[in-house]
Amino acid sequence: MIKSYLLLIVFVSFTGFAQNKFGVFSGITYSYLAEGFSKKVNTDDAIGLQIGIVYQTELTKKISFRPKLVYSQQGDRKASKGYSPYTLDISQIDYKLNYLNAPLDFKFWNKIYVIAGPQIGYLLSTEKGDINFGEPKSKFDLGFNLGGGFTINHLFFELGFYHGVTTVLEFPNRRYIADIKNGVGKFTVGYSFN
Repeated sequence: MIKSYLLLIVFVSFTGFAQNKFGVFSGITYSYLAEGFSKKVNTDDAIGLQIGIVYQTELTKKISFRPKLVYSQQGDRKASKGYSPYTLDISQIDYKLNYLNAPLDFKFWNKIYVIAGPQIGYLLSTEKGDINFGEPKSKFDLGFNLGGGFTINHLFFELGFYHGVTTVLEFPNRRYIADIKNGVGKFTVGYSFN
């Protein structure tokens, strides 16, 4: 029920803007789990899917506000090999995480452009691997997007990067408790209807 209300609130807030463009997109994610800001990274063949909708409203001739609503597969999507409590490291975290994300990006320039902005995500589901490090610490994930793209007629192509600031898991390292955050590399192909 909460998921439905969150989806409705985000969608209504997006459609409330005086938009001049609407589009759909799909693409792949290369997600990772990182200790802090990419101090140690687990990138264990974590290829996933993303699909969503985008609105765009022009603020000036060279700056637009470009919010999206995105279903995104994140986390580590491949089982680790073996487990030993004496050799625990970040590569043994196997959590498939599925999010509904709302990137609130700003787009700079038009045909070839840069995108940047904050993002809020809501965790829809979690699938744990063989080693259980507990439930994710929060259903919400906050972070920042940075990327770029280009348009050809109604098609757009984007390459982007997201890094979270919210703790997803606390990982029991040998000497301390590591603070694990989400990270995602994204490649997107989309179509703008107007």
